[in-house]
Amino acid sequence: MPSTVKGNQRAFWSFAGIAGLTLGLGIARVDAVQPVVSQFDYRDYEISSSSESWAQPPSDHHRLYFDVYNVTDFFDTETGGSAGFADHTILADTIRPTATVLWDDRFRIQAGLIAEKAYGSQPGFDSVDPWLQLLWKPIKPLSMIFGDLDTPHYYLPAVFYPTNYFQQNFDPANVPNIPQLKALPSNYFTQSTNETGAQVILKMPEEYDDLFFNYENQDITEHNEKFVLGFVHRNHFLRWFTFNYQAHWLHYGGEFNPHPIETRNDVAQAVGGGFGFHPFNTESFTLGGRWTYLHSHLRQEAADPTMGIPSTNGNGRLLEAISRWGRLKLIYGSWRGYGYYHEGGDPMFILPVVRMATFRWDVILGQDFSLYAETTEYFIGNNDLGYGHDMKSAIRIQAAWQFSVPIIEWTSPAASPEGTPVPARWDYGL
Repeated sequence: MPSTVKGNQRAFWSFAGIAGLTLGLGIARVDAVQPVVSQFDYRDYEISSSSESWAQPPSDHHRLYFDVYNVTDFFDTETGGSAGFADHTILADTIRPTATVLWDDRFRIQAGLIAEKAYGSQPGFDSVDPWLQLLWKPIKPLSMIFGDLDTPHYYLPAVFYPTNYFQQNFDPANVPNIPQLKALPSNYFTQSTNETGAQVILKMPEEYDDLFFNYENQDITEHNEKFVLGFVHRNHFLRWFTFNYQAHWLHYGGEFNPHPIETRNDVAQAVGGGFGFHPFNTESFTLGGRWTYLHSHLRQEAADPTMGIPSTNGNGRLLEAISRWGRLKLIYGSWRGYGYYHEGGDPMFILPVVRMATFRWDVILGQDFSLYAETTEYFIGNNDLGYGHDMKSAIRIQAAWQFSVPIIEWTSPAASPEGTPVPARWDYGL
């Protein structure tokens, strides 16, 4: 067994043992750290305190939970390697055990691990990463997240393909012959179970916004720095209509270490509108459509001129007809592309003509357990890359579940978790 896999297994079970010991003891004492502001600044703040509720410090009420989240994915593609879309099958579990502290009704702190197990590959876990997240709700519909981000971001597949969280779908040995892929950074073919950075999410009955910064890689000898800035917006208006805007910017760079590719900027944007209505006032039956315009931009600079890529723009239009009966959704899509490309998007969208039929069935839909099956059939039209017109398929089945075990509730520093009064800590507070 590879040493890295053994190390991942030891890390996973070590966390389980530590979590069990911590929960058995109730709550561990955490040493205070230096205040984030000096004592002199505190004096100024005391006389200029804010009356806004969101600017007040949290109360002394805490609740501790042990949470487990798991997503099981089955993904199979029969693409023949068209457009660099890897022809493969994968079954994987992504599990995330965390200790969760709800601090008042505005703060949530999670600490744990996130691990992926791909069955049929090497034994053990393919990846084990720490999970640390702070969530702050200054007002009810708004969430600000630091550390590990909430995913998925609900992108269109042409902008970001959702299976990137558990599988790299682009085939390194079968890169399409397009200008944007003439030369690639060493960390181009990457996928990760989690994203880290900062995020702002706004959820309202008729509007959804997700703005995030994902810092993927540091600039080291082996590869470039890599980060993502993204935004997803959707809203309903006038009862039947929707508006969508999405942006995804990938940047490679770094100046601490020399790299064959110095900078690479890859941007995709999507904007469009749609409509939907219930014939005969039947809520379980919906008919509608959606039109989306997509634009891509790429520029790459390198010390070797042969690896540089001048500004290259592409675009495309996606027209979709959508119908839904209960939890069964049918989507017919017609794509016309003109040099469109974006890393992480569905590779089929680099082709000029594609027609798609998507069938999705949300078998079980709940807060703690969900199960759905989805298949997309691709019909490739005329192209200059030599890909045939036979039908290509991508099938996905996903089961997601979570459970929470309440451990303890306490108020500090007036009382300990067991309810025994204790004196206030002389070193308490940040």
